[in-house]
Amino acid sequence: MSIQIPNLHTSNKTKAVVKAAKVFIGCRKDALHTGTFTVRGQLTFDPATDAYPGGSLVILVDLSDSAKGAFNIKTVEQLDTTGKHSPTVYATGRCSADSDQKARGLRYWLMLVDNNYKVVPESPDVISFLIYDNVGKRVAYGTGPVMSGDLKILSVPGQ
Repeated sequence: MSIQIPNLHTSNKTKAVVKAAKVFIGCRKDALHTGTFTVRGQLTFDPATDAYPGGSLVILVDLSDSAKGAFNIKTVEQLDTTGKHSPTVYATGRCSADSDQKARGLRYWLMLVDNNYKVVPESPDVISFLIYDNVGKRVAYGTGPVMSGDLKILSVPGQ
């Protein structure tokens, strides 16, 4: 692995609330996996009052080609929102796992897209995540449309 210079982590005003948002990926279903992942929790940052971004999320993963279990996000190092009509949150930080694979030093990357599904049903919300270990090995990942539950991005910069 080559040496990388770390990014400066600056965040903008963000509030994302995820209520048991479930994603189904048909090609990630097999005899041992349901092909789903579910996200719940919230992430927040207001630079006027908060020193750092915070919140907590749980990602329950049951996908082929991934560790199966619960990934707990309690550290948010960077949290940014962009977009007005389809606000999108990007987050990174550290997480822990209660899964079927042993891994150390877990980090995550997360994207949450609020497509106002309740207003425009043909445009479901989208969630994407990647979890990797301390040597850069992928532990779990998934991307897809939310089929049940809800995802709301309540704070968008500039509004």
